[in-house]
Amino acid sequence: MVNIVKRSNVVEAFLPGQGQGNVTARSSGASVDLANGARESGMTPLELMDAALAGCLVLSVRIAARSFGLHERLASVKVDVQHEKAPDQPSRIARFDCVFAIDGDFSEEERQRLIDEAHRICTVGNTLMSDVEIRDVADIPADA
Repeated sequence: MVNIVKRSNVVEAFLPGQGQGNVTARSSGASVDLANGARESGMTPLELMDAALAGCLVLSVRIAARSFGLHERLASVKVDVQHEKAPDQPSRIARFDCVFAIDGDFSEEERQRLIDEAHRICTVGNTLMSDVEIRDVADIPADA
C-alpha cells in the first residue's frame, strides 16, 4: 500500500514597511530573502518563478527516468532557466528558455525522451502555459 503524505502548499511573502522582505514555505519553514533590486541579496520574484520551473523540471526528469526504468543510469540533472519579459503591457514573461544537462549513460534519443516527459509532467511548466485563475480569498486554513 502506498502511504501518501500531504504537504502544505502555502507560501507566505512578507515585506516590512522598511527593509527587506522574505518568502517562507509553511510546510518546511524554508525561507529566502526577497530582493527588490539588483544590489540586494536574495531572489527577485521573477528569479523565484525561474527557480520554480527549473526545480520542477529537474525533479520531473528524475520521475521520468524512474518511469522509463532508466533511473540507475541517471548521475545528475541540471536545468538552467532564463526568462524574457514581454515588450508590451501588461507586464509579463513572454518566454522561458530551458537548458538541460543530463549526466548519465544515455543516448541522445533517451535524453530527449526524458526532457519531453519532464515537460509533460512538470506541474509548474504546465501551469505557466495554462490560463490559471488567481483569486483573492479571506483566509487560507492553517492545515492547508
